[in-house]
Amino acid sequence: MRGTVPGARRTPTSVTPTSGSRSRGPWWRGVVVLLVGALLFGGCAIQPRQVIGDGLAQRIMIGGRPFRYCASRPLETLTETTTRVIFAVHGLDRAACAMRDAVMAALGGEPADTLVVAPHFSTATDAPAGGFAWGPSTWPAGEPDRGGVSSFTVMDALVDAAGDRHITLVGFSGGGQFTNRYAAVSRTSLDRYVIVNPSSYPWFTPSRPNPIANCPTFDTWRYGLEGRAGYAASDDPETIRARYASRSVRYLIGTADDDPNSTSLDRSCAAQAQGGNREERALNYHAHLVEAFGDEVGDAQPLAMVVGVGHDARRMLGSDAGRQALTP
Repeated sequence: MRGTVPGARRTPTSVTPTSGSRSRGPWWRGVVVLLVGALLFGGCAIQPRQVIGDGLAQRIMIGGRPFRYCASRPLETLTETTTRVIFAVHGLDRAACAMRDAVMAALGGEPADTLVVAPHFSTATDAPAGGFAWGPSTWPAGEPDRGGVSSFTVMDALVDAAGDRHITLVGFSGGGQFTNRYAAVSRTSLDRYVIVNPSSYPWFTPSRPNPIANCPTFDTWRYGLEGRAGYAASDDPETIRARYASRSVRYLIGTADDDPNSTSLDRSCAAQAQGGNREERALNYHAHLVEAFGDEVGDAQPLAMVVGVGHDARRMLGSDAGRQALTP
């Protein structure tokens, strides 16, 4: 079932969200919301402590070590009535169950034939005893944890545990970075990859829309294919390019995710070479794919613009484009 590339339109699609609209109120209400959001989200973007609730906490042993995920039932107990698994990867806040909730809301609940699984890429602050612990921003690039195991290796193990089912991998923000890079360097072929509002992308050629003269790292891995190591170095660049061009990928970006000063935005010179904000980087990246691989790949890997939505997983996935991307 895996590895098919259904066609779609190449031109970025503008989609107005069908839910989550808010009317304007007094000027001070917006100020209060912004201040509260800054207090909550600013710290979240760095390294919060995330604990999975007991009711949805699942655990699987990978290489003799425990790995936690959020799901309604264990992967190991799936029967033939479950024909699809959606892996939903959180952002840098590492709120796994919240990411699962966002997918579930978009689906209108968990379909009888589907299991929604939200992996929890823990750090030293919240890793289970003997478990995996990555740096707060290293797991989206597939880097090794304190025990030397790549987050992509863990993803491979989760996919193996899911068995021969239709598998979608969806990621928001840091999870979007994870999904994008995993699709590029993993030899495991999934049925669908959905990349939502990431902060940066892995480019497949050295061309960039913004200046690179004073940025020697602009084309190194995680931003390009140079300097790859470990899991990401398992194949040569040409193999990686050809494989990525064959994937079934959907890109979503909110038109209001355009803040160049967002607390969670990657502002390194390598990321800035891709564009000044998330919306601009998404547009530039999709244009890059067409330039690198041709119109055919641009058509098969469409970019949808979700009008009026910012850095909000629930509203992005709950839009028409989000639901369509999650539909086989």
